[in-house]
Order: sequence, then structure tokens, then C-alpha cells
Amino acid sequence: MKKSDQKRLWIFAVVESAFLLLFSLLYWQHRENWLLSLLMFTPAVSVILTRLFTREGTKALYLRVWMRKNLRCYLATWLLTPVVAYIGAVLYFLLFPQNFTLSSQLAQEAGVQGVDYLVMLAQSIPLAVLINPLTGLLPCLGEELAWRGYLLPKFSCYGKIPATLITGLLWGLWHAPIVAMGFNYGEGHPVANILAMLVFCSVLGVIQGYLFFHTGSVWGPVVFHAAINGIDLYAPSQLFMNRSSNLFIGPNLIGLVGGAGLILLAAWCLRQLWKMDKTANSFEPVVRNQI
Repeated sequence: MKKSDQKRLWIFAVVESAFLLLFSLLYWQHRENWLLSLLMFTPAVSVILTRLFTREGTKALYLRVWMRKNLRCYLATWLLTPVVAYIGAVLYFLLFPQNFTLSSQLAQEAGVQGVDYLVMLAQSIPLAVLINPLTGLLPCLGEELAWRGYLLPKFSCYGKIPATLITGLLWGLWHAPIVAMGFNYGEGHPVANILAMLVFCSVLGVIQGYLFFHTGSVWGPVVFHAAINGIDLYAPSQLFMNRSSNLFIGPNLIGLVGGAGLILLAAWCLRQLWKMDKTANSFEPVVRNQI
């Protein structure tokens, strides 16, 4: 890696760490989710400040959509991510059928059960799958402009697989203060929360890394990220359970079993990245033609 890129990465790390410390303290005091929404924009702000401080300018922002080349990939990412994601939930309830119920918390709140509840889900979930990612594109860009649009290309000098794994781990560490306070996995086991988040972000990071290198754009990872966040609004534990679950296992995406579909997809993406690494300079034309 060039010394100039090393310097830029250190500056980015210092700036983003300052933002993370500030918002972590605010969240610790107030536990307001809107603070986390604002936190999602700080990686992009840190990239902008780093570019200004180091006079890097607007070179290689990877914001070009390349729609003609990538349209089918974007559509597949948008529409098929929920299908892949819910594979883990299906597997979880096959392994633990005693946890499955149509009298879930959501069903009770809606005042419907049985077939009527399934009809309600059949009407609401597809619409949510279509709409929720669109509303989450901007916040997800706030993260992906940094992790996949800035850090990943700089680490790609070590190869695409090492770059995706390094970036995924750094992304997971960025979540550490918030998950240690109980977000996603609950309170009482901060170290386990952080380790689980490192695994989860590494899995997602491999998929997002593949999408970035495949599309030559940050928008592939953004669409995937938004689709994942959109699914969180309809977590399987809320849809089909009325008891507490071990979130480290499932049925939600963050669990080992609940995330089985994503793990399988990440394994396929690793294979594709390995093939890309075998092709010399396969990423260079994208870099030269980027905006």
C-alpha cells in the first residue's frame, strides 16, 4: 500500500473514531435510535473530511451507477436478498419447531391469528420488501461510501479476498460500542455481542465486497445493505415467535442459524472473488474510469 494511502487511512480512522465516541456516549446516555441513524452518516462525513485534509479530492468515489451493465445485478440484489436471508429463518424453525407459532407478538398486536395472520403477512411483507430498501438507500450510502467505496479499494492492493475480510472486520469493530450496550444481541454479554457482530459483518462484508468489485460501483453494496436493513423491520422472531430466543442462534439474521442463507451466499461470493483475483488487473479499468 502506498504511504499516502496509509496516511489517509489513519486520518480517516481518527476522524471516524471521534464521531463514534461522541455518538456512543450520546446513545449510552439517551438510548434513542435516531442517534444511530445519524451515526450511519458519519463514515461518509469522515471520508469527505479526510479527502479535504489530504487534498485527495473527488478521485475514485465509485458513485457512478453503470446502470446498463448492472441493472440485473441491482434488481437481483434488491429482490432476492430477502429470499436468501429468510432461508436461515426457515432452517431455524425446522430445527426448533416448538418455537414457531402463528400467535406471535405481532399477530396479537394486530388482533389476527392462523390463516388470517398468514394472509396479512402475504400482503404486507412483499410490499415492505419492495419499499423499505428504497427508504434506506441514503443512510446506507452514508456507511458504504466509506467501508466499500473508500477503504475496500485501498486495501485491494493485498487482493480482493483479504481486502473484503479486512474491511468487514473493521466494519464490525465500528459497531462494537453499540452492540456492547445491547443493541442487536441484548444486554449482559458485551464481549459475545462484539464477537458475534464481527462474524456477522464479515459475512455481509464478503457479499458487499463481491458486489462492489462486480459492479465497479458503491451502489451494489448500498442496495444490499438497504435490503438487509429493510428485513430487520420484519424480524422472524417478531413474526413467528411469542417467546424469547437465543439471538446468537436465530431465527433472526444476526444468529448463526438464522443467517445460514447469507453464510452460503458469502461462500459463493468468496469463490467468485477468488476467480477475480486470478485475473490480473481485473479491477484496474474500473478505477481508471471512475467518477
